[in-house]
Amino acid sequence: MEHSDLLNTLAQIALGTLGFTGVVVALKHNSDNWDNYEKIRFQALVTTTLTALVGSLLPQIIGIASEDDSLIWKLANLGIGLMHLVNFGSIISTAVKYKIKPEFRGIKDILDTIIGPALILLHFIAALGYIPWLKLLLVIGVLQQLYIGISNFLVFISWKKVDKNL
Repeated sequence: MEHSDLLNTLAQIALGTLGFTGVVVALKHNSDNWDNYEKIRFQALVTTTLTALVGSLLPQIIGIASEDDSLIWKLANLGIGLMHLVNFGSIISTAVKYKIKPEFRGIKDILDTIIGPALILLHFIAALGYIPWLKLLLVIGVLQQLYIGISNFLVFISWKKVDKNL
C-alpha cells in the first residue's frame, strides 16, 4: 500500500509521544493537584495523540478487509473524522464541566480553533467521495492531531507548579 511508510512513521511518533507522556506524568505531576487547565491539556494530549496513532494505521487495518484503494482511503478519512469529532466534543465537554473559558492568545489559537472543525468537515466530505485527495487529507489530519498532541506535551512538560499559598 502506498504511503504506508509515512503513516507508520507517524504512528511511531504518536506512540513515542504517548510514552514520554507517561514518564512525565509519573515523574512530574500528582494528578490530585492538577488544576482544570492541566486536566484539559492532558486530555487533549492523550486523545489527539491516540487519534494520530489509530488514524495512521487505519488504511492498513481497513486494507485487510478490502482491496479497493478508494474505499480504503474513504473509510480511513471517515474514521479519523469521527475520532477527531469525538475528541473535539470531549474537549468542549470537559471545558464546560470545569468552566474553562477559551483564552485566545494570538493568531495561532484562532487558527487552531478554525482548522480543527474545517478538517473534520473535509474528512467527512472526502469519505463521501467529493474530494479527490483522500491520501493527502488523511495525512494532514494525522499530522494535525499529532501537532495538537505534541504542542500540549511541550506545554505540559514546561509547567512549573506555583505555590498557591504565597
